[in-house]
Amino acid sequence: MKKKVIAMLLTTIMAGSLLAGCGNGGNSSEEENKGKKEEDTIKVMCVGTEADTYIDAYNSIAEKFSEDNEYGVNVEIEYYENEQYKTKLTTLMASNAVPDIFFTWELSYLEPFVEGGKVVDITSYLEEDKEWKESFADGTLELLSYDGKKYGIPTQKSLCVMFYNKQIFEENGISVPTTYEGFLEVCETLKTNGVTPMAMCGTDAWIPAQFVQQIAGGMAGDELFQDVCDGKEKWNNETHIKAAKEVKKMADKGYFQDGYIGMGPEESTDLFTNGKTAMYFMGAWDADKVSKSSIGEQAGAFVLPAYDAQYANISVGSSDTSFAISKNCKNVDAAVAFLKYWTSKESEEMLLYENGRIPAGNYPIDETKLSPLMSDVLKISNSQVGLTPWWDRQFGAGEGVEFNNTCVAVLGGEDAKTAFDALQQFAEDNADR
Repeated sequence: MKKKVIAMLLTTIMAGSLLAGCGNGGNSSEEENKGKKEEDTIKVMCVGTEADTYIDAYNSIAEKFSEDNEYGVNVEIEYYENEQYKTKLTTLMASNAVPDIFFTWELSYLEPFVEGGKVVDITSYLEEDKEWKESFADGTLELLSYDGKKYGIPTQKSLCVMFYNKQIFEENGISVPTTYEGFLEVCETLKTNGVTPMAMCGTDAWIPAQFVQQIAGGMAGDELFQDVCDGKEKWNNETHIKAAKEVKKMADKGYFQDGYIGMGPEESTDLFTNGKTAMYFMGAWDADKVSKSSIGEQAGAFVLPAYDAQYANISVGSSDTSFAISKNCKNVDAAVAFLKYWTSKESEEMLLYENGRIPAGNYPIDETKLSPLMSDVLKISNSQVGLTPWWDRQFGAGEGVEFNNTCVAVLGGEDAKTAFDALQQFAEDNADR
């Protein structure tokens, strides 16, 4: 699959269907699995931790499927923290020990596993069940397709939003900003009043990198993303450098919490959910966690205003929580059946209304069942005119991960141009890999 994606296609993915209406070791049902043979168990690897409120819902899907399916199989899900998962999956792939179903990101992340013959081609299953195939929002399956064949199933969609604490905003006499200058004024007002404006994590490089990418999109639009993918624009372009400098300025002004550069994702998230910071930039997948935290209904969300107003409503976003079937799977029919159940209307509605997970399917949405925060998220999604996937999903472990590391290096004090020049050199040195 060529390293390009059409931003408007991704807009259709997010907006189209919406307008139509992980600590580790957990498993789905230990009691039911006693006495079962290994071949009667479908094992699933997934990203998640005990802090993620959706874990019980995922296990519930596995348990319900295990109770009554024509294959007589039980489903066990094991969870791993994000970075731990990436390392674990790579190790298992190398030793041909990947379980039946594994969590995956789309685009270039899954591609090398497909090219290595590690993933089951599920095209025929989708073609034989047109109703299932057509239940997905336009474009979502294509993000997990290579050489015209389907290798993964997306279960959700997401985009980056700025979560905010309504009470803190009210107490400080500020409102949701509609311009980039207004956003910086909000940050300055909060800082002056002794409130930390934003929670930021520095140890997981993709988190500050997605903030840089969001700002870059607001400077040059989604055309920048497409041009980098097509090779028309270099990684060390002026916009990337300028966006990274903007985030560094915010850090230097104290808009992030003290010690953020060495702080992990859960610790930084807790600062926001415990009312210690006013804002928190993250994927919408955290909406349920935020809604069920101590700030509860005081949580809202807005799209970060564009640096240049003409590029408003272009966000970092794509499909989310996708799964692929390993070539090691001895019961592919049962594995496919489980993924069908996961993406059924029943399961997707439960995940949306109870856990704030935006479905990948074209299912009508009853907005009266949504939390106030999820209503904000869906309004943001419906307003988007373009989406750009995270760079490490688009370019995988190569330039994508290096982009993340480059952004952290700038926050750590490295000159932005020097850092992005090194990224461009890395891309050129590895152009033929």
